[in-house]
Formats: sequence, C-alpha cells, structure tokens
Amino acid sequence: MTMVASTEETQTEYKKSSPFQKLFSWVVIPLLILLFLTLLAATVMGVNVYEKAREIGGNIPMVSSILGNKETVNIKDHNEAIVKLEAQIEEKNAKINRLERKVEEKESEIDLLNQDKKRLETTIEEKNQVDNDGKREIKDIVAVYETMMPKRAASIIIEMKDNEAVNILSKLGSEPLARIMEKMPPDKAATYTQMLAVNTSEER
Repeated sequence: MTMVASTEETQTEYKKSSPFQKLFSWVVIPLLILLFLTLLAATVMGVNVYEKAREIGGNIPMVSSILGNKETVNIKDHNEAIVKLEAQIEEKNAKINRLERKVEEKESEIDLLNQDKKRLETTIEEKNQVDNDGKREIKDIVAVYETMMPKRAASIIIEMKDNEAVNILSKLGSEPLARIMEKMPPDKAATYTQMLAVNTSEER
C-alpha cells in the first residue's frame, strides 16, 4: 500500500515538472555532450577549433561583429608595435649619423696632422740639403786653401772673422795648417791656436 502511494506521488511530481526542466533534460544536456565529443574529436584530428569557429561565426551578424572587434584590437596593437619599432629605427639611425660625423671629424684631424707631418718632413729635407750644400762648400773652400800658397792663404784668412777663420783652419790638414799658421802674425796665430784647441776639446 505504501509503495503504491509512493509511485503515484512520483508520477504526480513528474507530471508537475516544468517544461523548462524537460527541455534541459532532453535537449540541452544531450547537446552539451555532443558538443564536448565534437570538440574532443576535432582536437584529436588536429583541427583548430577557434579558427573554425571564427570562420563559421563570420557568417552570423552578431558573432562576426564580436570577432571583428577583436580583430580590430589586434590590428591596433600591431600598428602601435610598428610605430614603436619605427621610432627605435629612427633613434638608431640618428645615433649612426652622430657616430659617422665623429668619424669624419677624426679623419679630418688625421688629414691635417698628416699634412703638418709632410710639411715638417719637407722642411727637414730642405734644411738637410742646405747643410749638405754648406758642407760641400766648406770642403771646396778648404781644398782651395790647401792648394794655395801659404802666405797668400794666411793673408786672406786673417781678414776674416775669427769664427769663420777657425772654421776653415779646423778643416785643413795638419801640414797645410802648419804652413799657413807660420805666415800669420804671431798674435793672430796665437788666437787661432787657442780657439782651435777649444774646438778640439769640445769635440772630444
């Protein structure tokens, strides 16, 4: 008797259940199970579910607008990234230009230094040439005095400045020097002898 009453109550409650509950039990739950199995199968088969959903949803006005907004956001982010990269490139280019200008300035300084170096080398060469010419002239003069008559040579030398006279006398050989000194006045000969001795000691 009790079991019969319980069964009747259950049937009564089932009859009283709302249409929404019936819809949820008969339609929604099976659809969710079917959707889960479909997603699982697609994942196993390597199908990109998100891209496929976008492709299908693009044909639906409301869904396509939602997806379109996301795509717009992605494009905006992409454009901002491009602007930042362009700014970085401009900054790098400006830095490169500054470095190139510094290199050019250094190259100009090096060119100026090389020009100064060449001028100095030319000046030194010219001075050496003059010195060599002077040495050749002294040798030629000394050779003339060595072949000249001692009296004539002595008379010419004593008319020179003392430094010039000693410069020539110091280049003469010992025999021509002795012959010329003999023909000089004693005071001049003594002066030149003293100066020659000083020059000889300085050279040592």
